[in-house]
Amino acid sequence: MSFSHPSHKRLLPGQQVSTSGEVLAYAASAHPDKTGIICGERSWSFKELNAAANQFANGVLERFAGSPGPVGIMARNSAEYVIAHFGTARTGRATANFPTRCTRADLIRTINLTRPVLLILDAESRAMVEEARDQLEAPPVQLGLEEFAAFLDEQPATPPDLEVDPDGPGSIIFTGGTTGAPKAVLSSHRARAISSMAAVEDFRIDASETAGYSVPLTHTAGLFSWFQPAILAGCTGVIIAKWDTISFMELAERHGISVIFAVPAQLAGLLNRPEFDPGRLKSLKRIVFGGAPIARHMIEKAEALMPWMECHRAYGSSETGHLAVQIKTDRHAAYDGYNQPGGRLEIEIFKSPGTLAAIGEVGEVATRGEHLMSGYMQNPEAQAAFFKSDETQGDWGWMGDLALRHEGYFTLVGRSKHMILSGGMNIYPAELEEILGAHMDVADCAVVGLDDETWGERPVAAIVAAEGAAPDVEALLVHVAAGVSDYKKLRDIFVVAEIPRTAGGKVQVDAVRDICAGLAGRG
Repeated sequence: MSFSHPSHKRLLPGQQVSTSGEVLAYAASAHPDKTGIICGERSWSFKELNAAANQFANGVLERFAGSPGPVGIMARNSAEYVIAHFGTARTGRATANFPTRCTRADLIRTINLTRPVLLILDAESRAMVEEARDQLEAPPVQLGLEEFAAFLDEQPATPPDLEVDPDGPGSIIFTGGTTGAPKAVLSSHRARAISSMAAVEDFRIDASETAGYSVPLTHTAGLFSWFQPAILAGCTGVIIAKWDTISFMELAERHGISVIFAVPAQLAGLLNRPEFDPGRLKSLKRIVFGGAPIARHMIEKAEALMPWMECHRAYGSSETGHLAVQIKTDRHAAYDGYNQPGGRLEIEIFKSPGTLAAIGEVGEVATRGEHLMSGYMQNPEAQAAFFKSDETQGDWGWMGDLALRHEGYFTLVGRSKHMILSGGMNIYPAELEEILGAHMDVADCAVVGLDDETWGERPVAAIVAAEGAAPDVEALLVHVAAGVSDYKKLRDIFVVAEIPRTAGGKVQVDAVRDICAGLAGRG
């Protein structure tokens, strides 16, 4: 399944990698003196970055030689995060990437599950860990960012004398928890190296570009779908620790950021802020979106305000890494179409296991290959469900996304778990969210199904009012009904202060459903 894109980027021989450590090693050999990353007033060449990663690896190997376990990182994006990520990859250990936005209960659960021997922390995260220390079964050694340089001192900058198994544990990423507690996704070094190569091919990035790193490196989208591919491509990268409109415009102007990966909430925050000045982003040529669905009207608004810039969309997951892409020219053929121009990954649309969806039919997206996760840590039920190992050979990973199959591409229509079944008819929330979100009085929205004695489920929406707007709920119901079949129309709309989302921008469906059910119960 692929569009024909003869212009997709071909990898150079040295860019064929099998571990994260090799990603940085290639960049250091191909572009040794080029600036690799910029973080505040500091900068590192690729050669310097590579040497620091070796120092970190040698420090871990020396200090924790008899202690098995991953190296954990819980911090906002920083140079230290980058060095620890690549350095850990050269020790043969996995890196456990802990979200900085989490509950105390999730923090305790995930640390006790993964048992890191070393945990690298920024100041805010360190305070959280200290508060939970008495409930940690095996408290890790803590290393604050302010102590990081001392950890590297006196360690050799030469590569460790160690052969890393590409198929051994490489990374632990925690899922967004949109419908329950986060799961710990364990992937091999090779799996996420494949993600890097596929993303370079699909995004068509090269060493001439300056990349912005704003999506948290604690997430697959930020770390493996964007940061690591940009390093492999040889891009100079600008680390953005905290996203806000003014700082992003200042960094773009100062460093000439030409391409950035962003979650939809970041774009909305940029376009809707009064201080947004498109003229300050003349260097920006592309925004790649991922992590959560983005509404059509947001893309069109961004490209209208910045006509020199293109919006692309990425598709993947914590379990698979990068999978597919949609570039601007694809949208002329099929607005919601996704494809795999590099052809490195196998994707199919199934009506049921073993039965492919026909052209024009909806099925579930599945993928197979070495890019798939090794599994969920200590969660055999969820792992069996992802691989459908109770009814298949378990070689396909099932995305839970429903897609309409076309000739050579597919369009996503919704989540199988989020689909609303009303009166025997399937309703896809994404269709209703697209219409509702385009209304000028709506800043954000989410559609869910509530239990209904007559219909089974009824579609309702939670909305956040646009700044200065006072939404007329009845008018909004009529607006949505005018664009859909009668059975799909919304039954209720609830105005809320915010839509609960994960750090990656995905709607927390269970939380939204609870809010709507509570408001409905109050009449």
